[in-house]
Amino acid sequence: MHQIVSAFLFLTVVFGTMIVISTENWFIVWVGLELSTLALIPILCSNFSPRNIEATIKYFLVQAFSAALLLNSALIQAWLTGSWSTLTPMNEFSCLCLSIALAFKLGLAPCHFWFPDVLQGLPFMQGLVIATWQKIAPLILIFYFNSLTISSLVIIAGLLSILVGGWGGLNQTQIRKILAFSSIGNMGWIVVTSVYSLSAASMMLVIYLAINTTTFLLFDHLKVLTLGHLNTTSQLSPISVVLVVLTMLSLGGLPPLTGFIFKFSSLYFLVANGFIFFSSVMIIGSLLSLFFYLRISFNSSLILFPQHIVSITAWRNNANVAPLTPKTWLIAALSVISSFAMPLTLPLYINL
Repeated sequence: MHQIVSAFLFLTVVFGTMIVISTENWFIVWVGLELSTLALIPILCSNFSPRNIEATIKYFLVQAFSAALLLNSALIQAWLTGSWSTLTPMNEFSCLCLSIALAFKLGLAPCHFWFPDVLQGLPFMQGLVIATWQKIAPLILIFYFNSLTISSLVIIAGLLSILVGGWGGLNQTQIRKILAFSSIGNMGWIVVTSVYSLSAASMMLVIYLAINTTTFLLFDHLKVLTLGHLNTTSQLSPISVVLVVLTMLSLGGLPPLTGFIFKFSSLYFLVANGFIFFSSVMIIGSLLSLFFYLRISFNSSLILFPQHIVSITAWRNNANVAPLTPKTWLIAALSVISSFAMPLTLPLYINL
C-alpha cells in the first residue's frame, strides 16, 4: 500500500474516533464508528494473505453487526423520546441493545469469541490498532452510558471478561492469542471500574494503552510468534529479555511496576463502595491471568527449549553493526514508561 494512502487511512481512523469523543448526537456517533471501521479495513488486509483476509472479514462482520445494533438502539431512543442526544436517559430495550453493541465493539465476554481469532490472523502492528486505538471510542461511550444509568449487563460483562481473559489464556501457546485474552481481561477491569469511578477508569485506560502498545511493539520487533520463540530472544538480544520480563510483570500488575496502579485503583474504589464480592471475582481472574504472564517471563529468561545449534549461534555470523532505529528507541522509551512510571501515576491517583 502506498504511504500516502496509508497515512490518509490512519488519519481517517483517528478522525472517526475524535468524532465519537466530541459529539453528543447518536447518529454522529454511529457515523464516527463506521468511518473508523471502514478506514481500518484496507489497513488490516494490506498483507493480502488468506489468513489475513479471513481475519479482516471476521472483524468487519462483527463491527458491522455491532454498529447496526447501536444505530437500532439510537433509532428506538429517538422514536420514544424525540431526542438524538447521548445525554438523554435511555429506555430498557435501547439500553440492552447498546450494551450488547458496545460489548461486541470491546470484545467483552460473552461477545469476545471473535477477538482472539482476529488478532491471531493479523500482524502485530495491525493487531495493535485493534487492541488499543479501536477500544477508545467504545470505552468513551460506556463512560457516557454509565454516567447516565448503571446497567447490570455492563457489570456482568466486565466480570465475565476478567474471568474469561484469565481462563482462556492459560492453555495458549500463540503470543497473539495470549495478548488477545489479556486485552479481554483488562477491558473487563476498566469497564467494571467505570461504573463507580470514571476518573479512575480514565487513568486505567491511559496506563493500559501505554503498556499494551509497548508489548505489541516489543514482540513485533523481536518477531516472536509463539512461546517457543521466546528462548531465542536471550541469544539474539539479551537486553530484550529484561524488557519482555518487565513489561509482562507490569501488565500482570505486580508492584512496584506501573501496572500495579491499574489494578490497585480499581480495587480501592470497589472496596470503598462496599463491593467485596466483585473485588474477589476480579482478584481471582487476575491471578489466573498472572499465570501466563509469568509463563512468558520464565520462557524468556529461565527455560531453554531444545533447538538446533545453528539457531543459537546464528547471531555470531552477522558482523554488520547497524545503528539503532527510531522504532528501537520508541520501544525502549515506552518500556521504561510502562514499567517505571509509578512515581508519575501516584500523584494522579492521590488527586483522584
